Amino acid sequence: MPSPKDISAIMADHRKVAVAMRRGVRKALIRHVQMGLPVVEWRDGKTVYVYPAELKKLVKSMGRGSSRQR
Repeated sequence: MPSPKDISAIMADHRKVAVAMRRGVRKALIRHVQMGLPVVEWRDGKTVYVYPAELKKLVKSMGRGSSRQR
């Protein structure tokens, strides 16, 4: 197990990094839904608001341990 300060070793495990990123994104989306706030996303060269109703569907499709990528 690498030292917590050895960022190169931590980042070398791409699978773990991807899992951690998906978890973090899912948690952030859930928080936005709970607060009733949209998130901003880049789509087709433009920034768009994604409102809680759509976020709820997205979070549900992600599951708890899903490897779904957006």
